[in-house]
Amino acid sequence: MKRWDQQPDQVALVDVNNFYVSSERAFDPRIRHRPVVVFSNNDGCVIARSGEVKAMGVKMGVPVFEVRQLFRDRGVVVRSSNYELYHDMSTRFVASLEQFCPDVEQYSIDESFLHFAGFGEGLAAHCQQLVTSVHRWTSMPCCAGIAPTRTLAKAANHFAKTLDVPGGVLQIGSEYHRQQLLRQMPAGEVWGVGRRLAKRLATLDIHTAWDLASSHVPTIRKAFGVTLERTVRELQGIPCIELAPLAQAKNEIVSGRMFGRLLVSFDDVMAAVANHVQLAGEKLAAQDGVTGRLTVSVQTRAAGQEWRHVSGQAEFRPATKDSRALTSAARGCLEEIYVAGRDYRRASVCFSALEPAQEQQDDLFGNTGDDDNERLSACLSEINRRFGRGGAVLASARLSDEWQMKREHLSPAYTTDFRQLPVARTG
Repeated sequence: MKRWDQQPDQVALVDVNNFYVSSERAFDPRIRHRPVVVFSNNDGCVIARSGEVKAMGVKMGVPVFEVRQLFRDRGVVVRSSNYELYHDMSTRFVASLEQFCPDVEQYSIDESFLHFAGFGEGLAAHCQQLVTSVHRWTSMPCCAGIAPTRTLAKAANHFAKTLDVPGGVLQIGSEYHRQQLLRQMPAGEVWGVGRRLAKRLATLDIHTAWDLASSHVPTIRKAFGVTLERTVRELQGIPCIELAPLAQAKNEIVSGRMFGRLLVSFDDVMAAVANHVQLAGEKLAAQDGVTGRLTVSVQTRAAGQEWRHVSGQAEFRPATKDSRALTSAARGCLEEIYVAGRDYRRASVCFSALEPAQEQQDDLFGNTGDDDNERLSACLSEINRRFGRGGAVLASARLSDEWQMKREHLSPAYTTDFRQLPVARTG
């Protein structure tokens, strides 16, 4: 077997710097050189920070009420989470990467592994051109780390970003580079390790990524299992980690969220439930599945009492993906658990007992469902796929919008709503 630094196959990990913030800045030049933060659902916590905000000492996940005055004093631009925008910008990011590599493995909304087989010399220059083009095409800055394995590529990317490497690309191209970088990297920063595992490793006098890469592999396997053993081998330059496909079929599909404010009326809560049925139904359709069980859960309390979870359940024989049948069943579940006069702050739906639609078992009496309903569900899915989520919904999902999460600082839908497209003015 060839030495790790002589392997013809290389992996590049490319990710966007401060993805949520960069997405917000892409269509608003006024904030490109100002401190920016993005809030979580219902504007509760800070989940993204520009470099300027990080320099202020603001930690990830800090409650908004603790730093609101600081943001006002420092002129920080605040934004509510704009998931529609982030999803679209992620799609554009991946499409840009595919112009430079035929084998793109999306790892998360802002990270992808690119696999270069037998590329030879010039890979770093190729990736520098990639980084420059992505910035030009999407207005989002990114960095790339190149190495023979995914774990080393993640490490290289980490240093490309933290060391502000010229060109935004760092390649581990020799044994010397590997040792120097891993000696500077805390064990807890290694992909897949984390703080909790790093504390256990410290008891074995393993403090850096180099300590981990140099450790006795059988001992690591015995003490920590095969997952960490693979990480060690990857740090040594031996590829042995494969990612599960993003589109891998799920055993359960859940959709739920806290409300923007406390709800009381049945119609308000039902509108939330119906929307979650539709969201879960889209995920079910994406994996071409059917569900045999629906669970509706709400978080509620009576006056002066503690919050508690209550749920109702419906079974389907045969299993179904019919949006009308699922929404009707969800309404029945909510009617069973709803109590008038109580406060409600969260609702969720769960599809379980999933199976592939092509392998669905008929019931004993040959009841295979309503073909008209299935065609209607397929039509609704196609409309929403072409024109965006919410293009066509069942009436029950429009009973109320009081349940929507609070997003007081939401930026425009720059890429998904013609009415909110940016306007270029001259003069």
